[in-house]
Amino acid sequence: MDYSKQVPAAERTLNILEALSGVPDGLSATELLAQLDDVSRSGLFALLNTLKARGYIEKGHNRGKYQLGPALWALLPRQSLGLEPLITAFTTEMAQVDLAETAVLLWLDRAETVLLAQHEGVNRVRAVFRLGQRDAAESSPGGRLLLAGLPNQVTQQTAIFNQFRNEGVAKQETAETIELACPICADGVQPIAAVQVSVPIFRGEPTAVAEIKKLVQQAAARISFRLGATVYQPYGWATNEQIGPNRALSQTEIEQFLRGPWRARLACVRADGTPHVLPLWYEWDGRSFWVAATPGAQWKQVVDETGHVSLTIDEPWPPLRRAFVVGSAKTVQGSQVPGGLTGLRQRLAIRYLGQGADQQPELSRTEGWTAVQITPQRISGQQGLGRP
Repeated sequence: MDYSKQVPAAERTLNILEALSGVPDGLSATELLAQLDDVSRSGLFALLNTLKARGYIEKGHNRGKYQLGPALWALLPRQSLGLEPLITAFTTEMAQVDLAETAVLLWLDRAETVLLAQHEGVNRVRAVFRLGQRDAAESSPGGRLLLAGLPNQVTQQTAIFNQFRNEGVAKQETAETIELACPICADGVQPIAAVQVSVPIFRGEPTAVAEIKKLVQQAAARISFRLGATVYQPYGWATNEQIGPNRALSQTEIEQFLRGPWRARLACVRADGTPHVLPLWYEWDGRSFWVAATPGAQWKQVVDETGHVSLTIDEPWPPLRRAFVVGSAKTVQGSQVPGGLTGLRQRLAIRYLGQGADQQPELSRTEGWTAVQITPQRISGQQGLGRP
C-alpha cells in the first residue's frame, strides 16, 4: 500500500483556511476561486458550506466575504479554559458598545498572545488584525496584563506589573497607535483574557483616550459578567474606576443603562402581604419592559392578582449604577408581543447568552410560557454608594 499519497479534498480545505488566514478582511467566493485553481465553483461552495456549518469559517458583514470562524480556535492547546464562551461573550458585547475603534480579544498561550476575535472599527483609518495572530506577550499591553496575572511573576517588569494590578488597565503608545487593554475575569478576579483597543495616534487626544479607556473597562467588566462574574475586581485589588459621590442619573443615562446586559430583580407582594423577589431577564423597548414567565411561575399569579411590581437593575462594580422602576404589569397574548412570544424568548436568549443561543430549542420553546408587559409609572437612577 502506498502511504505517500495525499487527499486532494483535504488539501483544498487547508488551502481555503490558509488563504483566509492571510486576509483579515476576508475573501469572497470569487476571490477564493481565483486563488484556488484546483477546485471547481461547485466544489468550492461545497467545501465552504461544510466549513461554515462546522464554524471553521463564517460569512462576515463585509459584503458577504468569508472569514475564519471561532471553531478554529477550539483546536488551540489548553482548550480546557473554554474559548467558545469567551469568544461569544466578546462578540456579543462588542456589538453593543459604541466604540469606533478596532477591539481585539487576546488570550495567553504560554509566552504568546493569540488573537481570538476582532471587532473592527468603523473609521476610514483603522487598525485591522489577523485572526489567530500570535505575538510575544510582552510586546502588547494586553499580553502584559495577562502576564501580570500569573503567579510568581518576578521579572524586570515587576514594577509595571504592579501598576497594572493597581489600575486594572494597561496603555502602550507607539509612533502610530495608542493601545489600551483591560482584563477579562470570569471569576471577577483572575484574568483569563484581555480586550485591547488600538487608536491611531492622530485621534489620540487625551479626552478621547480617556473616554475610550472608560468604554474598554466597562466592556471588559460586562464580558466578565456574561461569563459568570458577580464582581469585577481584577487581580483582587485593582481599583479601576473611582466610585465617586452618589448622584442621580439623567434620563439619557438611565435609557443607556437599561439597554445594557444587566439582569433585573422583580419584586411583588403576595396576597398575604409577604414579598416575592426573583431575578429575571428583561427587554426594554423605551416604553415597556418585556419579560417571559416560566410555566407555573408563582410571581405571574401574583401579578395577575395585584398588577403591581417594582424592578431593580444594577451593575455590581464601579461606578455602581442602578435603576429603580415602579410600574404596572399584565400578562399579554403572544400576538401582542413585538415579534411574538417566540421572538421575545429568542431575543432574550441572544441578549444574555450571545448570538446563536436562539437556536437552542429550550431557549425558544413557548409551550406553557407567558409574556408579561411592565409599564413603568416611575423610573429613577442612581450612581455611587448612596441610597435612592
